[in-house]
Amino acid sequence: MGLYQRILVPVDGSGPAGKSLAQALALAADQGAAIKLITVVDEAIGDYMGGELAWIDPQTLRDNLVSGARKVLDAALAEARAAGLSAESELIESPEGRVGRAILKAAEDWQADLLVIATHGRHGLARLLLGSTTETLLRKGSLPMLVVPSAAPPA
Repeated sequence: MGLYQRILVPVDGSGPAGKSLAQALALAADQGAAIKLITVVDEAIGDYMGGELAWIDPQTLRDNLVSGARKVLDAALAEARAAGLSAESELIESPEGRVGRAILKAAEDWQADLLVIATHGRHGLARLLLGSTTETLLRKGSLPMLVVPSAAPPA
């Protein structure tokens, strides 16, 4: 039995998040750990963009964000299961845009003993997760974290 038994991994489809997923899968295989993959949909993204999104229907924007996030999550889950790991997934909607808090709550609720996260993720309109979120997690989290830089070598 390894040091880590429950590894939580936020994914967003970006290159850096893909590297953190690869590291998490390798670590889970080594430790015999279960993996939980999450994606947080930042529903407050329209607030960040101000008037630039005034022409987009808020429900359409939300539906598109959720649909894209579900595809990312399903692909990551398939990758974990193909590696022979015990894996589950959850799509979390964050209407207030507090992505870091949503990740920490998911980790607490699932009783994760390690969080594996990229240094940054998507940006701009397509951004679902990470970036300054990593800094929030490091400042407010009490859970051990493996922070994977975007320049990390393959797992």
